Amino acid sequence: MKFGEIVFIFRLLTLIIILRIIDYEQLVIILRSIDTNLVILAILLELCGFLIWSLKWKFLVDRLEKVKFSILFLGLMGGNVLNTNVLRARIFGGFGRAKFLKNVTKDHSHANWYATVVMDQTTNSFVFSIPLIFSLLFVFLFIDIPLGLSILLEVIALIMFLLASFAYLSKYKINRPAIVSFFYLILKRTYDFSLFKFIRNRFESYQIFEELVITGIAEFEKTYKLIMKSRKILSIDIGLSAVMFALIYLKTFMIFQSVGYDITIADIIISLSLILWFSSILPIPGGLGIKELIMIGIYSMVGIPITTAVIVSLIDRVIYLFFVIVIAYAAIFIMRLYNIGESKG
Repeated sequence: MKFGEIVFIFRLLTLIIILRIIDYEQLVIILRSIDTNLVILAILLELCGFLIWSLKWKFLVDRLEKVKFSILFLGLMGGNVLNTNVLRARIFGGFGRAKFLKNVTKDHSHANWYATVVMDQTTNSFVFSIPLIFSLLFVFLFIDIPLGLSILLEVIALIMFLLASFAYLSKYKINRPAIVSFFYLILKRTYDFSLFKFIRNRFESYQIFEELVITGIAEFEKTYKLIMKSRKILSIDIGLSAVMFALIYLKTFMIFQSVGYDITIADIIISLSLILWFSSILPIPGGLGIKELIMIGIYSMVGIPITTAVIVSLIDRVIYLFFVIVIAYAAIFIMRLYNIGESKG
């Protein structure tokens, strides 16, 4: 059975579960009382979030070369099509955006532009880690969850702590010759690995492959350090990331208000942080079905009625998918119509 068929079956089972847990009398009452003005406001907040995301990426990109905001917005939205619908793009996220920048600019390599994408993702992760850690601590201390899930979350929190500790210790002396030797060993084994025959077919020899990789890493490091040296750019990028996440939380708050449920700010932060986190680590495309079940489960965990959780989850996901599918494909159409971001040969 193919992976796509497994995902389809799982989504179908998810839909059946959702249909069985809904209180249809309550569903009708809520649907009749939805405040459409607040739903429209939620849509506008989602749009503002993507505009802020494009702006924060622009500040990073402009360190290398000036690119129009409208071009970057189109590239960001087009890249979201891949991140939402293609498994490999979610795992290796950002390469499409870097390739787009390489095609729309005159100078710099793919590695240079990928450094801007990685920095963008790094600052987003840094800002998001603050409400996420708060949410995990709240779950551990105040919510009665199954022992197995508690242990799993504790292990993940420990891994996050160890990674943070490693990042801190990396400022000190490390046996770099040993690391370099290990890197070259891994690179050679990757090239020789039987499943990676497509790599060998693209290069006449290992030496050419090695030179390309080393050059790319050097260019990536140069650009990454260039951005890191600018405290002003980093401060702006982190600040815009905080605004972007604030808009995401506010959008969900407005959706709850639109269905007549008065949710607390703490519940919004805890539930939505866990939802965004689980959604980001799931190795599956983000179509309708699976993500909604996660949202419903977590909203229920913090005490939100099932039917309300179902309606809010569906409205939230429809708004999000409208932008990352409908608007994103429109962006791709515009780019192809005006030959924006196409390979130059």
